[in-house]
Amino acid sequence: MANIVKIQDGYSFLPRPGETLLEALEEQDIAMEYQCRQGYCGSCQVKLVDGAVEYAEQPLAFVQEGHILPCCCQTKSDVTLELPHPLEVLQRKASA
Repeated sequence: MANIVKIQDGYSFLPRPGETLLEALEEQDIAMEYQCRQGYCGSCQVKLVDGAVEYAEQPLAFVQEGHILPCCCQTKSDVTLELPHPLEVLQRKASA
């Protein structure tokens, strides 16, 4: 069963099975900051408001309490995220 990803701005979507949360956000044209995609740097850190995620391997970067690294985790349940900027700032505009 697919898990729903909700963003604080009222936007929600279903990630594809097997993709990281960062990949799922990118599929929605949401431009997240990242560096390593492996949990080393912590630059993609977001607040997990509700729900649970799982890591294939525990990240090496410092993760603040209540936050996650979407680059290296997958949803374990429906989740609600608080992104570092409003969605309209992060969502890429379609090219004309």
